[in-house]
Amino acid sequence: MTTFTVEDRAERPWVGVSMTAELAHWDRVNAHVPRIYGALAAAGGIPQGGPIYQYRRLRTAADPMDVTVSVPVPACVELGDGFGTGVLPAGRYLVARPEGGPDALERTHRDMWEWAGVQGLDLAVDERADGIHWHARTEQFLTDPQSEPDRSKWAVEVAYLLR
Repeated sequence: MTTFTVEDRAERPWVGVSMTAELAHWDRVNAHVPRIYGALAAAGGIPQGGPIYQYRRLRTAADPMDVTVSVPVPACVELGDGFGTGVLPAGRYLVARPEGGPDALERTHRDMWEWAGVQGLDLAVDERADGIHWHARTEQFLTDPQSEPDRSKWAVEVAYLLR
């Protein structure tokens, strides 16, 4: 069972690429990770951890979703065409660090949503006709896949901004 915590966090600057994507073509999303790190290195920027996937709009797992693939940085740095910058907002976050790597994420998200409801936590979302719009919903990969090829051993952190 995954443990959930509520944490106060400062804002976190990032650089990245935003897109609309489908799970069936997630390889296209993942392809941006080395591009971002490469552009950041070329600009003299220093990453502050593993890649963060920011889910901005979701309906169902089968529908296209708006996502930003980003890398945390100490301060925003312009990388040029095709790259954006921003900050994850400061605030209270519901956080989970599930065991099982990416394969545990679907269950973790379902359990977090249910746990938040039971605890009376108000997730920072807006429900609209085109899906759920998240103020901040992230998955940050904490393990370098080149140093640990076994996906089940990857450390991942899931965080939802609370109102």
